[in-house]
Amino acid sequence: MWHTRLNGEFDDPDNSSNVLVHLFREMARYERFRGKKAVVHMPFQKNFTFPIRFQASPGENLEACIVRESGKYMPFPIEEAVIDYPSISPVASGGPDEYAATIVASRRENTEHYISMLKKAGLKVEVLDFSVSALLRLHHQLFKPSDNPIFLANLGHAESQLSIVTKDDILAQRHIAWGTQSIVDQIQANFEHIGDDEKAAILLKQYGLRHEDRAKSTTSLNSTDKAETERMLKVFYQIISPHIEELILECHKIMAYVRSEFSNPNFDAIYMYGLANIIGNLDAYLEKRLQIPTKLVSPVKDGNFQNDGILAGVSEGAEFALALGLAMRKVTWP
Repeated sequence: MWHTRLNGEFDDPDNSSNVLVHLFREMARYERFRGKKAVVHMPFQKNFTFPIRFQASPGENLEACIVRESGKYMPFPIEEAVIDYPSISPVASGGPDEYAATIVASRRENTEHYISMLKKAGLKVEVLDFSVSALLRLHHQLFKPSDNPIFLANLGHAESQLSIVTKDDILAQRHIAWGTQSIVDQIQANFEHIGDDEKAAILLKQYGLRHEDRAKSTTSLNSTDKAETERMLKVFYQIISPHIEELILECHKIMAYVRSEFSNPNFDAIYMYGLANIIGNLDAYLEKRLQIPTKLVSPVKDGNFQNDGILAGVSEGAEFALALGLAMRKVTWP
């Protein structure tokens, strides 16, 4: 219904608030927007996320235990923090009243800053959500929840989110400084005639990592076209694969953590959201490297969403995964 992409507007901290307040007001005035309540998640850079395990004494309040244990890991005083726990569960292999939880914390001043900006625009924050919760909410709408661990990834332009979850728990989650923009930039550097990001993304989707499956990609071509296509497949593979190997290393890291914390986890599948969809053959490449069934998910295209309002493009609306998951968070209405 309404979206915009922010680029360099936040380089100046003093100006960023004015930019956001202006955009929030523009949203609030949008003709199809009828409410004054907002569901929001702050940029991940403003959040501090970590897992904890704790033992609760008989009759002890669990939230008091979480505050006590979280204070040991906080990079700032607990009195200055806003804390939530999107996942908490008993530890099956632990002692009685032992729990594991995923903690999300931010400085109170940062939280109040965003609430204040929305208030200036005439909006009221109803819920502060987290990107991992939004992605998990969307995934459960599209797929049957699994009791075994599944790997969820949302690839962005400059950063990406990696999570390992089960039906009820968040086992691990982290943000990484990896995105598709570095690949697009590399393509433009090697093919100066390509022009803008959109054209580079089209070629990224067309050729991508298909070099390993080039026999399938060139079967119906004549000899001249086949030779040219094979050359392009090889060139793109050489450009892209080193970047993808960096992503695979990050995947190995988070999977190794889960394997160290949980006995013999059986990963059901890997689901790649966001801009993973613009990298041709990424699913087959990851599946071969990680030995886990892998699926690229475009919720606007694959789900039961009306997409008449989505602008046509190479991503097919794939970058709206977190926004859709956030929109599914229920709020109270007058």
